[in-house]
Amino acid sequence: MCSPAMVMAAIRGEGQHVCSHHPAPATGDTTAASTATDTVTTGERPVQRGRVVRSATRPGSPRASSRPGPEAPGEPVRSGGATSRRGALRAALAGGLGVAGAGLVAGEASAAAAPTGRYNPIHRLPAMIARGRVRMKDLTHELHEDFPVFAAFVRAPEQVQVMFEDEVGFNTAEWTFNEHSGTHIDVPAHWQDGMPTVDEIRLEDLVAPLAVIRIADRAAEDNVTGVTVRDIRRWERRHGRLPERAFVAMDSGWAARVGSAEDFLNIDPVTGAARFPGFTPEAADFLVGERGVVGLGVDTPSLDIGADPDPQTHHILLTSGHYGLENMAALDQVPDSGATLMVGVPRLKGGFGAPVRAMALV
Repeated sequence: MCSPAMVMAAIRGEGQHVCSHHPAPATGDTTAASTATDTVTTGERPVQRGRVVRSATRPGSPRASSRPGPEAPGEPVRSGGATSRRGALRAALAGGLGVAGAGLVAGEASAAAAPTGRYNPIHRLPAMIARGRVRMKDLTHELHEDFPVFAAFVRAPEQVQVMFEDEVGFNTAEWTFNEHSGTHIDVPAHWQDGMPTVDEIRLEDLVAPLAVIRIADRAAEDNVTGVTVRDIRRWERRHGRLPERAFVAMDSGWAARVGSAEDFLNIDPVTGAARFPGFTPEAADFLVGERGVVGLGVDTPSLDIGADPDPQTHHILLTSGHYGLENMAALDQVPDSGATLMVGVPRLKGGFGAPVRAMALV
């Protein structure tokens, strides 16, 4: 059987190829198989919705037998060959995939034909979330005044309430925080002048297949370990090649430390260096150059391994036009593969970073 992708491409008219198991009907063959959308009486028994119906008449009936085939001498060429071909392909795919396959094909066809603004598969998402068929997982820590920051570079967040409901009828507060506070985005301009700023990040890059690489067991023993190319290849042996334009996140178990600045930053009292996991430069280079990722994420304060005095991972990722998320939460509660990342980013004109709301659809 040919692949569903091949069949769907033919259905959409992207090519003339049909595999030997699913030959295209000749032009004008109106008896070609089609997918029933309602119960149809064939003269033998009802055919239920979604089944393949090859003829609306009893086999052997005068109407069925008297009609000449498309190869009969003198048969005129009729329009609609593409429609017939697509009908046969839909029927073939439905036969191979069952009723669900028929529904998939019908949905593909109707979505392609529907005018803009009418039914689209994305319209089903809110209902699927409401019914629990798609789960949402928040990958964002709460931002508050005690959130751990590198005090030498980042001012601690502050919140001051300036309007009060019992006085003026509503509440408002003023916040002061660094762009790189809490769960936040690093953008290319953070590392190199002239590169995209926060407001210039493409929306398409903020929705991506999410792949999570887990090194928590190793990080518990070695605080300055990192995601390696070997870890990536091990992930691919289990789950297949990373999807194109994926977002790859590291789950090191570090998010559990966020309640204690001392544990989260893990500053060595002798050297003064922070000690936490990150992506090795070799892994970052492989993911950017060989796998075409849109970005990388960590559950630690930095994309680079904390003790590394030369932040090469930042350089490789950001100067190549990609983005990173730092201080991510709950990566241990989403699957290794199959989830979709969505990132909400404020449009700070000229910003070098920003707090974000990151979430996974599972």
